[in-house]
Amino acid sequence: MDFDRIADKYDSWFATPLGAAIDRWEKDVTWHLARPRPGEKVLDIGTGTANYLIDLAQRGLDCTGLDIGFHMLSRARAKSHALGLDLKLVAADSERLPYPHQSFDLVVSVTAFEFFTDPVRSVEEMVRVCRPGGRIVVGVLNKWSVWAARRRVLGWFRETIFAECRFYSYPEMRRLFGPVDWATAAFAPPGLPARLIPFFERLEPVFRTWARPFGAYLVVCKHVPSDLG
Repeated sequence: MDFDRIADKYDSWFATPLGAAIDRWEKDVTWHLARPRPGEKVLDIGTGTANYLIDLAQRGLDCTGLDIGFHMLSRARAKSHALGLDLKLVAADSERLPYPHQSFDLVVSVTAFEFFTDPVRSVEEMVRVCRPGGRIVVGVLNKWSVWAARRRVLGWFRETIFAECRFYSYPEMRRLFGPVDWATAAFAPPGLPARLIPFFERLEPVFRTWARPFGAYLVVCKHVPSDLG
């Protein structure tokens, strides 16, 4: 998939009422699991236009972002410069991370893992570059959600980025990463009118408990043992 073709549209989704709400809900559960702390070194794999990385930089972390899309990285650089942030942005892929062992306190990847050609190798690389005692936090589009079903159907009839991605469920992520903490978010249906967003905002915490396997966004956190030797 040529992600540079969608770079101009990528951020526009977050400017819509529903996109902004979902972004807020997804970040809420992601940061709850990740527990980012000022001064930590973080690597964002598949950073795109740096939506999450900018948030981490504003929290005081030392931020490195990696992506295969040059246009994506260009937009990320322009956005970070406009905000006065210093991000290290690198063109590379998840299967060959250009960093030494144990380089980062926190490794994150949000809605990029679905497109990785070799997920097993990518997980190995995440573990390799994460320091003992660090965290690996990966957010994906949840296979068991209405959003995923809709995206699969749309992919049958027209070219979309979702036609070339693999959706994951919690059991599949656990098989790849081993024991993890996990959560889901974003239970509002696709196409929700803006006037109904406050209603789902109130229900979001309830759904995270009672409908946990079915949120549109699934995030897992793997704690790297501190006794790796």
